[in-house]
Amino acid sequence: MSPNTNTSDVNIDGTIHHTWLIEPTPSSKNNKHSNSGVLTDQGIENIANHQYKPGQYTYLDNVLNPIWTALTELLPIWLAPNMVTFIGALHCGVAYGVTWYYSSNFDQTVPNWVVFLNGYCTIAYYTFDCMDGKQARRTKQSSPLGQLFDHGFDCLCNLAHISCQAGGYLLLGGTYYFMAFQGSLFFAFFMAQWEEYYTGELPHAMGNFGVTETNYGLGLFAIYNSFLGKHGREQLWTSLIGDINPIQSILQQISIHYTIPTYILSMELKQFGISCWFIASIVLVLGSLYRVLTHEKVTTNKLWYSAISKLITPFLIACGPFILPWHVIQTETRSISICMGLLMSYLTMKMICFSMAKQTYASIQIEAIPYWFVLVWIRYDTNITNRGATILLSVLCFFYTYKLISWSKSAIHQITTRLDINCFTIKHKKV
Repeated sequence: MSPNTNTSDVNIDGTIHHTWLIEPTPSSKNNKHSNSGVLTDQGIENIANHQYKPGQYTYLDNVLNPIWTALTELLPIWLAPNMVTFIGALHCGVAYGVTWYYSSNFDQTVPNWVVFLNGYCTIAYYTFDCMDGKQARRTKQSSPLGQLFDHGFDCLCNLAHISCQAGGYLLLGGTYYFMAFQGSLFFAFFMAQWEEYYTGELPHAMGNFGVTETNYGLGLFAIYNSFLGKHGREQLWTSLIGDINPIQSILQQISIHYTIPTYILSMELKQFGISCWFIASIVLVLGSLYRVLTHEKVTTNKLWYSAISKLITPFLIACGPFILPWHVIQTETRSISICMGLLMSYLTMKMICFSMAKQTYASIQIEAIPYWFVLVWIRYDTNITNRGATILLSVLCFFYTYKLISWSKSAIHQITTRLDINCFTIKHKKV
């Protein structure tokens, strides 16, 4: 079936079809009017009939659920669910901006109160994130737009989570560890939406550990670091693994210290921590791969290669910064982070929307071409100065900001028009 095929059948599933570059183009119903949006008419109808299916809940989810419900009851009944989501995301925006002011390249020590602010904002953000769905049911405003809003902001807020740790206390700026940290985080988040695209279910956890434990854990850990003081944080995270007393004692007691590679003992604690996260992200990726490739829908329609091919673009985006010259990595960590973050957020939001719309998602996303072009240009053009690299990366940041906003605005307009709802206010139906 051609990706441009127009049909009125609301049950058609474009996710079982494959395309490398050409995605379904917006069509017009019965050719009577033009659809200038980013979703096809068929896709909008599928979104209107979409039902969100969450993954399993953890023990902590069930413990905190009554608290989230009680907090939601304190919200005014006129407050739209998407506004609850937006208020939570604003916390991440504030934390990101303040940390940027004090540590523009994630490599400068920040005041204790900034680290505390990061921890508080992480907890507040996730609490509001858990309240928006309850507010939607409370005000009878549940809609597919809420899922796009919720998960779209989740992706963007990953930039704030990275800033909280990399700029707040780990000080990873100007290192390949930072690039590995951000790349693996955004790639794992994309894969969660990719999994929903094929299975219809968004994973929240593995066993009794999931996003709730991660977000609250990161928030509390940042608050803990804020009480260590500047010098205490620096001393802790730059300590060598082999010099940390508790680890030395454990190794001596069980007599296995000779079996541990020297390069691990000589790693700083922050480097060891990021390495552990990277290994954990590989486990998450492999788990997602297994669930998708063994899913009935994928096996029945023989979609193994098609599914894997959709990971090509985000994987190359995540690996892209590693081709840059070392001096650019050192001086332009923030710009590289924003470029990658905005591009990955754009593609992830597109995957979320196409999953609900059951539209065919192209394996090669042409929007990533400017990103790769600039990185390759900086890498191989020896005439580009540091200032030239700064200008190129800044232009790229503005381009993807525009792309993300314009695409989101178009998708939201199409959805709100079809569902006859408002985005940030509650629209009361006329009787």
